Amino acid sequence: MNSVKHIHFHWHKEVEIVYVLQGSVIMYLDQKQYTLHEDDVIVVNSMSVHQIERTSQDNVLLTLQFGPEWLNNQAFISCNSAADPEQHRQLQGIKQNLAQMVWEINKKAPGYQSYAMGTLQTLCGGLLRYFADGTNPAADEGSREYDYKRLNRVLTYVDQHYNEKISLQTMADLEHLSLHYFSHFFTDKIGIPFQKYLTLVRLEKAQAELAGSEKSITEIALDCGFANVKLFNKYFKEKYGCTPSSYRDALLAEEAHRPDRKPLTYDESSSGDYYEMDTWNAMGTLYRYLDARADTKPDSLNPPPPLAAERQLIEIQADGPSARYEQHWNVTTTAGRAIEGLREDWRRQLRELKGHIPFRYIRFHGIFNDEMMVYSEKEDGTPVYNWSYVDKLYDFLLEQGVKPFVELSFMPSQLARSKETIFWWRGNISPPADQTKWDALVRAFVRHCLNRYGAKEVESWYFEVWNEPDLSGVCWAGSKEEYFAFYASTVRAIKSVWPQLRTGGPAMGYGSLWNDPWADEFMNYCREHEVPLDFFSFHIYSEYPRLKHEREFLTKIMPASFYRESIDRLREKMKASAYGDLELHITEWNFSMYDRNLLHDTMFMAPFVIYHALHTLGVVKALAFWSFTDVFEESTVPTSPFYGGFGLINRDGLKKPSYYALELLQKLGDELLVQGDGYVGTRTRDGSMQFLFYHYVHVDPLFSSGDWSELTSTNRYDVFEEKGSRIFELSLSKLTGTFKCTSYRLDRQHGSVFDEWIHMGAPEFLTEEELVYLHKRSGPGIRTELLQQDNWRKEIVLPPHGVMLLTLDRQY
Repeated sequence: MNSVKHIHFHWHKEVEIVYVLQGSVIMYLDQKQYTLHEDDVIVVNSMSVHQIERTSQDNVLLTLQFGPEWLNNQAFISCNSAADPEQHRQLQGIKQNLAQMVWEINKKAPGYQSYAMGTLQTLCGGLLRYFADGTNPAADEGSREYDYKRLNRVLTYVDQHYNEKISLQTMADLEHLSLHYFSHFFTDKIGIPFQKYLTLVRLEKAQAELAGSEKSITEIALDCGFANVKLFNKYFKEKYGCTPSSYRDALLAEEAHRPDRKPLTYDESSSGDYYEMDTWNAMGTLYRYLDARADTKPDSLNPPPPLAAERQLIEIQADGPSARYEQHWNVTTTAGRAIEGLREDWRRQLRELKGHIPFRYIRFHGIFNDEMMVYSEKEDGTPVYNWSYVDKLYDFLLEQGVKPFVELSFMPSQLARSKETIFWWRGNISPPADQTKWDALVRAFVRHCLNRYGAKEVESWYFEVWNEPDLSGVCWAGSKEEYFAFYASTVRAIKSVWPQLRTGGPAMGYGSLWNDPWADEFMNYCREHEVPLDFFSFHIYSEYPRLKHEREFLTKIMPASFYRESIDRLREKMKASAYGDLELHITEWNFSMYDRNLLHDTMFMAPFVIYHALHTLGVVKALAFWSFTDVFEESTVPTSPFYGGFGLINRDGLKKPSYYALELLQKLGDELLVQGDGYVGTRTRDGSMQFLFYHYVHVDPLFSSGDWSELTSTNRYDVFEEKGSRIFELSLSKLTGTFKCTSYRLDRQHGSVFDEWIHMGAPEFLTEEELVYLHKRSGPGIRTELLQQDNWRKEIVLPPHGVMLLTLDRQY
């Protein structure tokens, strides 16, 4: 599946099927030109010369190539819905076969390769039965091989010498042919006269130079082999419908509107999201043909037979060796911004969360936002500090036993150098116009906290300078060098009041970790300038950190291993910069950086959270999930109670599977007994044991590539790979005494409030009665039994996205 700008004349032994998913293209095939639109299909026979060009529309094409032996080698297939619209009806079966092949290849269920090849066999049978039109003369390679080699030499020569003077006679002489013979030979093979083909090649080269260079129109015309600018303008306008200069102007305007596909601030974005997803829904055009066959695409009314299960035996001795480990998923929680912490619904949810998961810190944006009323100035410019709202918030947090992880952001508007903002609530991302005034604000803030809460308390906090300053123009409106100096000055201001306070940052986005040496340069700056750096913080999500030269790429979802790979990469950089022993905090992480990703509400998130918590043990100090609640307003809040928000808890207080994943993790013991693919076993000092099993299933390659065709507000599970259940057989020996075994089950039938909402009918506005019902239906299914045997075996069957915790508590 790809988008096409231009594919030169070429040929190949393979048969090729082209299906237009979106937009349109122009194809030159067998000496004729066709315009293919959405839902058109064309078959390119073996050794048929063809070329594809884009039109004024963007396009997405699905192409399938296979050897001619699948069509009995000699068959010529006359299949072209652009030339014969009546073929659309006959092509239904072919489109169903294509859809089924794509489905199998993307879902990767057991046996998918065999299913895909079997479907290809059926597809070829349909082509032979309904579209065969005699034999393909070009397939007889023995008699035509020299002609194709000659044509290849000609096309290669033109591609290499297009900027020189080339005539028909030139080419005839090079091939030792008469002018008349060569002219007919070329036109017969390509379908257009040689001189017209040469002009097309020159125009393509000129188009690329207009887009990728700053040369003048005259320079480009001469570089590409045109005799003069007037001729260049004439031919260019005939092909593209505009002059070269207006074409370039349009490109520049487009670039100005969307430079490097950077994340958009609120003023630039229709939704206010600070990252907009570059996704498409192209495959929906083809996937609708799956619905034409009841036995093809599974649904809730026609569930497919269960897939083969994967079985794993886990043998453990109850008194076996164990190792201490540090839990890092319950160190820090997060929220949107400070002012939300003054709301009662926000506070009610934090109390509930703290009662079950004992987070020690909370981090959020905007402690200095204008809405917190912290900073103002008198008419003469004298600063006025007001800590009333800060006190209300911090007093509440400390009453709950939660300490501030202080993110020093964003800039009070009266201190800001410029007016750039981010999010719906317009956090000002500007550096200060006067660094001394900012430093004075920070010192006053620190003094107030010390005076109100005491040095011993505030020494236990963290002070993080800014949020994602590496995203220049998005979260920081200054340069990299300005941030480094800003960080240094801010940290020194804090330390000047109380040197023992822990300061650090830079709350770096993960894209720069893979894209440039930002992190290296920051740490080198701190070392060379002797700037305190007590901890390092960064953020990570699943979306592909697009490199600078890849701006045409769609948003891509990385594999599950990407999180640990990113941490390891950063650790290597820290070690190389002499900061190898520094505390590393992930102060934001989730599946998607997009606060409207519908998967955030699903059962998928429970094993997702567990997988990453267990795969990052021992390499980070804290793993702060973003965020604890959907009482969160980076962009306009949708009406649906399940809109894909970041939160562990939705805005109505309904707990999502991600919440229960952390709650089950919290029940683990403090000694690690065993850990493997999909499971972990722990023990407490009294001999009680805990075994957590999870079945993580990643999104399929189609969704990962940026195609969201399968995702809707009510159907959110078709975007995953198709996997069977996982069966874990736990064998526990040397179990002395009596134990109470409690099992906690999470799956789509137990503890997925989103699935319960769907079963209810997906009401957009929930009544009080419906909320009470959903509250009762969220949470794991619980079963208990008493164990009084030395050797105990238990079979745990988990469907995709399923989780089970077994706790064995010693009885006295």
